[in-house]
Amino acid sequence: MPNPYFSNLGDFLYVNRTRDGRSEGDYSLVKNLFKRAKLREDVYQDLSFFTKFDVLGDDRPDNVADLVYGDPTLDWVVLLSNNIVNVQSEWPLSQADFNRYITEKYDSEEILYSGIHHYEAIEQKYKGNVVVSGGMKVDEAYQYVTPEGLTLTKAQSRVGITNYTYEIDINEKKREINLIKPDLIPQFNQMFKEKMRFKPSTKFINEKRRIA
Repeated sequence: MPNPYFSNLGDFLYVNRTRDGRSEGDYSLVKNLFKRAKLREDVYQDLSFFTKFDVLGDDRPDNVADLVYGDPTLDWVVLLSNNIVNVQSEWPLSQADFNRYITEKYDSEEILYSGIHHYEAIEQKYKGNVVVSGGMKVDEAYQYVTPEGLTLTKAQSRVGITNYTYEIDINEKKREINLIKPDLIPQFNQMFKEKMRFKPSTKFINEKRRIA
């Protein structure tokens, strides 16, 4: 089934050229793959538009679209809802791809599982109130000093995050995505079509076509 995303893109009349770069005077009709739409960051705060979704296992964008919208060809809506351009680097890796990625990135299992990527502060409280948030990145020498002037040991102040834990966390965070609510898909699709239309210019033919 053809993906409707491409039917929403405008067309270029691209001039055909010879090997030496001269124009042949003929044109080829090509899709304008350079034109993209992007959602403003503040839009994500409007819960009336979006719903939160966790990508499970090895699900791809088309699997998620089929599950949520009943139409796998709406995978572009899933991606656009999160401003994802590069699926390989911005979508959660499957287990097989993740294992391959970390194996190729790190030279040995020792570096992967025992090597420290960075350190994070351990949560500290004073009189029931949090004064240091856990998870804050700190350097290796970091030691927390209490309001009473007591200096805690490094082991009491920060924890080392291994390369493996770091890579796992990065991949898992990609599983938390936003999705346009199903009942808003018709309006979203119309808004996207309008965004993709060409505006009048010297090379303008119509809203769906222009000369490159």
